[in-house]
This record gives sequence, C-alpha cells and structure tokens, in this order.
Amino acid sequence: MRTLLDLYEESDLALAPAPPRLRERVSGSRGVVGIVLDERTVALRARLSEVLGLWARLVVDERDGSGHRPVERGVGALVPFLRRQLPWLAGHPAGVDFDEELMELRAEFGAIFGPGPVRRFPLGTCVEPDCAGTLHGVLPAAGDRVPSHVSCDAGHALPPRRWLLLADRMRRDAA
Repeated sequence: MRTLLDLYEESDLALAPAPPRLRERVSGSRGVVGIVLDERTVALRARLSEVLGLWARLVVDERDGSGHRPVERGVGALVPFLRRQLPWLAGHPAGVDFDEELMELRAEFGAIFGPGPVRRFPLGTCVEPDCAGTLHGVLPAAGDRVPSHVSCDAGHALPPRRWLLLADRMRRDAA
C-alpha cells in the first residue's frame, strides 16, 4: 500500500506534460489553450481513489468504533487508514479481492511510472563468503552498457566500487 501511495504522489508530476519549447508562431495557427492533462494518469488516479474509497466504506460499514473511520477522503488519508485495517481486511471474506485489486493498480501505476524493462546477465558466483548464489548484472533494455546494479540470487548487492574487482576475477577465471 505504501508503494501505491508513493506512485500516486509521483503521478502528480505526470499529470501535465512538460511545457513545449518556444517555437515560432505561424500566422493563423492556434496554440494550446488551457492545461492539457495526461488522460491515462488522470483515469488511473481516479480509479485508485475510487477503489480505496470503496474499501474504506466497507470497513466503516462493517466495523464499529470511532477508530474505524478515515480522517479525510483523499488517497493520502485512505492509504494509512486501510493499512491500519489490514489485519481485519486479511480475515474478511473479500480480503483476497482487496489484495488483487491493489496488486492490479500497483502494476498499472508501475507500468506508467516504474522502471522500464531490464536485461539480466550472469556474472559468476557471488563474492560473499559461504554464498553459492549467482551474481547478475542488470542493464536497462534501452541498450545502456553500464549495469544499473549487480546482485546475487541470495540478495547480496555488489557496490559499484567492487565491480572492477569482479571484472578482474572474471578475466582470471576465463584465462
């Protein structure tokens, strides 16, 4: 849920595209009047607000007590409210639907605002003692030749300052 809130807040910046560069105005042409909003972002934000509002309504309708009401209606208030209700929602018959809807929304937000596709490639065994994991480099699919990060299957991350040592080890192993 926290990731959804972060993505929602990030989407604020994507509502209006960057202003166009100055260009010569051709006589008789019309410029864009008013604010142009990204329709996909607007629709997704509205859907998230609606879904969270409906789940909050379920909690309010089915639970008793003053602590079971959101303070406000906005996404910024609904997310913390629903996070506090997670144990109750997990035991509710519709809890699976709640989880599925949030995962679907997260995937849709991630498709718009998340990282682009990546390409993984193996680099050999992990350099951490007693780890049998395989190190992988991760490259953006756009053709960048410098990995964005290097980590192993077990989760050990190799900081960039150690990448040259790894390259040297790979050269020695190949020779």
